[in-house]
Amino acid sequence: MDSIIQYDKSEFHETSSGIKISKKSIIKGTEQINVSGRCIFFNDVILRGDLAKVSIGKYLVVHEKVTLKPSYTYGYTKESPTKKVIKFLPLMISDYVEIESSSIIQATKIGTCTSIGKNCYISHRCVIGENSIILDDSILPPDTVVPANSVFGGRPAVYIAETPESTAIIQKQKLVNFYKNFVPKS
Repeated sequence: MDSIIQYDKSEFHETSSGIKISKKSIIKGTEQINVSGRCIFFNDVILRGDLAKVSIGKYLVVHEKVTLKPSYTYGYTKESPTKKVIKFLPLMISDYVEIESSSIIQATKIGTCTSIGKNCYISHRCVIGENSIILDDSILPPDTVVPANSVFGGRPAVYIAETPESTAIIQKQKLVNFYKNFVPKS
C-alpha cells in the first residue's frame, strides 16, 4: 500500500480539473500554459509560460524547487537578416512524468512515462524520449536527444542502460497512486 501524503489545503490552489499548485510557486504567463489536469506542483516551482507556450499532460508531479523554462535558439529576422535575435521554443511535457526536486528543465520535449531525478540540469533544446530515466545529479548538454527506453546519467549525462519493458506500466501506476494519495488534511 502506498503511503498517504497529507497537505494543508490552505497552502495549495486546486482547480476543477484536479491541478494542485502550491501557493509558494511562481507561475508566469498563464495564458500560454495548457495543463491537461491531475498534476501536482510543490513549493517553489517556477513555471515560465511568459516566454513561450508550455503544454503539460496529465499526472505530472513536479517536486520542490524545480524550474520549468522554455528553451531558446538564435535566429535572424526578415527585417534585419544580419542581426541575431533570441527565439523561445515551446516546452512540451507528456503524460505521467515526474521531476524530482531542485532540477532545472529547459528541454523542448519530455516524453510519456519519464522520470527526471534530483538536482538535474536539462539544457536547451533537449528531447527526452518516452519511458526514459534521467538519474540524479545529471546534466544533459544542449541539443541532447535521449532515445526512448533509455537510462542516462552523469555530468555530462550519457547512455547507461535500457529501461525495462515494464517502465511505462510502473510509472503510470506510481503517479496515479501518488496523485490519489496526495490528500488534504482533515
